[in-house]
Amino acid sequence: MNSYFSHDSNARNSDKLLPVRMKYGAEGYGIYFMLLERLREEADYMSVKDYNMLAFDLRVDASKLKSIIEDFGLFAFTENGECFYSEGFKKRMELKDKKSNKLSEAGKRGAEKRWGSNGEEAKQKPSDSHPIANAMKNDSKKRKVKESKVNKSKEDNNKKSESSSLSIHDYFQKNIGPENPAIIEGLEMWKDDLGDEVVKKAIEITALGDTRTFNYVQGILRNWLNRNLTTIDLINAAEQQRTAKKRRQNIGREEIIPDWVDKTDQELEQEKPKESDPELAKQADAIKERLRRRKNKWTN
Repeated sequence: MNSYFSHDSNARNSDKLLPVRMKYGAEGYGIYFMLLERLREEADYMSVKDYNMLAFDLRVDASKLKSIIEDFGLFAFTENGECFYSEGFKKRMELKDKKSNKLSEAGKRGAEKRWGSNGEEAKQKPSDSHPIANAMKNDSKKRKVKESKVNKSKEDNNKKSESSSLSIHDYFQKNIGPENPAIIEGLEMWKDDLGDEVVKKAIEITALGDTRTFNYVQGILRNWLNRNLTTIDLINAAEQQRTAKKRRQNIGREEIIPDWVDKTDQELEQEKPKESDPELAKQADAIKERLRRRKNKWTN
């Protein structure tokens, strides 16, 4: 993320770069983007106008570099003429920085909220524990069982509270790993289509297995979508049915793996609810259509 900047796939055909390619060929095109890479590394996204130094760094002819900077309208200059920059590139980087700052602030707020909640619980815990200890004083075995259940309940509540307080990006980084621009964009798209809770549920299931990747998260989400499971209630119900079925079959697996891993598309199709809600089916079809249109953007 720290060295990232966007690059339009048709940049070579822009009005300003075509003349560069006509005069200097692919070398000129390469010099231009190497200059952008240098600008990306600068704090203010601008560079000192020292053509000999730049030419040495890029291992190119200084006269060609000077021409590309000055003759094609690709770069602008500061009022004192000592530095140059790309106006379009600078705007893009400012937008990226703004988005990154928003995500960072959201993560900080989520952390403050999470730790604040845990602090309150820690203060309440001693006063709450005394009545239980006194009431169960003569039956230590029964007390231990009850305390175990209470602790498990608090653990589950803490997990739910943490999940709800974190953004999908913080939740992904905490449970799966670092994000890249494609993952950020993909998570936002899935969030728009299915909502925070559903995306976090897919991340949670992925974190339980060995294949902790964004592609695996997407595979779970696509599987749910193919089965018209577009709400957290439907997904939880389906997961409970799957767990009950496995228990009946006495299949012991150390790793929790979704059914769709070993099933064909035809088998998945047969598993769709026979009496599905028409509105849910319509909603799922609309989401599938949007996914097909932007399929090429989902890469890890």
